[in-house]
Amino acid sequence: MNVRRWIRKRQRAAGDASDRFETIYTLVLLAAMVGYMIWAQVRSVLSGETTAPAGVREGVVLAAGLAWAAALLAVTAALGPLSTSAPALQWLFTAPLDRRPLLVPAAAQVLGLGLLAGLAQGLLTLTLSTTGAGAVLVAAIAGGVLVTGAAAVVQSASRRPARRLTAAATVLAILAAAVGVLSAVGTPVTAVAATGPWGWPLLAGRHAWVAALVAAAALAVAFLLWYRLRSYTLANLADAAQSSGAATAVFVTMDPGLASRAAEERRWRGRRLGPDRLPRLTGRLAATGQDALLLARSPVRVLLALALTTVPVLATGLPVSRWVIAAAWLLAGVAAAAAATANARRDRDDPALARLLGLTDGRLFTGRVAVPVVLCTVWSTIALTAVGAQAHAGGLGVWALLGACAGPGLAAGALRSARRRQVRHDIAPLVSPAGTMPTGLLVWLAGGVDVAVLALWPALFAIVTRHPQTALANQIIFSAGALGAMFVAARRA
Repeated sequence: MNVRRWIRKRQRAAGDASDRFETIYTLVLLAAMVGYMIWAQVRSVLSGETTAPAGVREGVVLAAGLAWAAALLAVTAALGPLSTSAPALQWLFTAPLDRRPLLVPAAAQVLGLGLLAGLAQGLLTLTLSTTGAGAVLVAAIAGGVLVTGAAAVVQSASRRPARRLTAAATVLAILAAAVGVLSAVGTPVTAVAATGPWGWPLLAGRHAWVAALVAAAALAVAFLLWYRLRSYTLANLADAAQSSGAATAVFVTMDPGLASRAAEERRWRGRRLGPDRLPRLTGRLAATGQDALLLARSPVRVLLALALTTVPVLATGLPVSRWVIAAAWLLAGVAAAAAATANARRDRDDPALARLLGLTDGRLFTGRVAVPVVLCTVWSTIALTAVGAQAHAGGLGVWALLGACAGPGLAAGALRSARRRQVRHDIAPLVSPAGTMPTGLLVWLAGGVDVAVLALWPALFAIVTRHPQTALANQIIFSAGALGAMFVAARRA
């Protein structure tokens, strides 16, 4: 009996080792293949020429690294970052069991997310400099693992980790905008490279020993995370399980709109509002006052919207074509306008407010237009003025006037994006050599951007051709037409 028990244990251990080897081999091969494809796509996009000096290009890389770290912290805050399934939380963690073995797979997933994020940052760094490619990739991957591991450690030591991680992401996003502006005006920002993982790949390209230090720090954080796995509380795990459940629903239903709705609910859940008095407005003006009050209660989103004005300026420091700069301005504008369109999306989901005010959906929509138009006009004016300053073509006053004319068109695209319905899966899919692609998701992703492209094509061509004077009249006509079409569509709906 003892011999049989010993043989069974040896066979089970050999099988577990074989499974681990196959899993690690598959993950390494997948990371290599995906990394090569991502690098090939990035190099094909960043294949233009730039007249920006080396200092400006390094500043752009640092700003992009800061923005990437901010996005990574925001994702970890939304996902937990370390979470487990609801059945495991209900049945396993309430029992007197060791939590460390149960949480090791989740911790490995968190570190794997950081590995892929670091790989993407390393490939972006290599597009500007190919010196020390191995050290750059090692430092970038280790930096990504360090960021996600540190976020998981914060989750184990804090009662409200999502709020702390979101605050850190906001600070990094604002710093990214500041670094981008300073590098655009010629101020040296190379010293920022030594302050965190966003600049360590750039340093590793010059000094290979930096990669070894970053890798050692990443291993230390991974060991600290493994040590802290027993310190996770049920409250943090339950909150993370709810957030990861919403993310899983997004992937299962292939509806990204669920993520924005879940994030909005999580944002206001448990928040204490001050004794602000509601504006005494009636009818459609009540909706305008509600939008203004929401924007006043969201100063962080306003700061992030202002930080997004530096995105097209940063693109000018990369070896990209003018079309990429125009696309960056358009997408950043739609993202910034989302700070003022949350109520418009809620009206589409639930018509209770329109019924309470005794208004139709079209009349309520007319009250939702004012605040997004003002925000988009201010944002577009600042962003196009900065783009014109970098282009060194046309007067800054002409670029600012073009931005003011493009504001209503940008607001029309943002409102169209906010009022999208859920993803329709009853549309016939596209069959291609690469596989079957869901058409409903592609239609949903194009919603909002299509109206923005139609309304802002004069400004986009002005960015490409660097002639803003010829686009003013056309931009006024198309902005007014797009906003008017949104009014007509809302009234007919």
